[in-house]
Amino acid sequence: METTRADGYCVSDDPSRIDRNRVWRWLSEESYWAGGRSRDVQDRAIDNSLCFGLYGPDGQQAGFCRFVTDRATFAFLSDVFVAVGHRANGVGTFLVDTALSHPALASVRRHALVTRDAHELYAKFGYLGLDDDERELWMVRLATD
Repeated sequence: METTRADGYCVSDDPSRIDRNRVWRWLSEESYWAGGRSRDVQDRAIDNSLCFGLYGPDGQQAGFCRFVTDRATFAFLSDVFVAVGHRANGVGTFLVDTALSHPALASVRRHALVTRDAHELYAKFGYLGLDDDERELWMVRLATD
């Protein structure tokens, strides 16, 4: 699947187009959630997820996101990143909106994500904070380093 905007930005699910080194550097060096992530861990995350690359009009990778999903009932949106030089012109919204419309996610009814600072962005796509009843249902298991 590939979708291109009038200004030349493109979102693709083709894993061969992903500049793995660039994505790893962005996430491990510039994100608050994946700081210090090893290249090996990042490669395994890409290999085992439904990934989307955002590409600028020049064809260079400008962003990335991935879904950890069974492609049937559950999808966890992760590692959404847009390079600094490409932010503030709606390409992040384009990336997430295009990814959410992917056929592999069509039957998925339970979506989740974790964010510290982008609640308003994800609310545009229907993501909501947990209410008291939902907090009683959801649990997490964190690594014990």
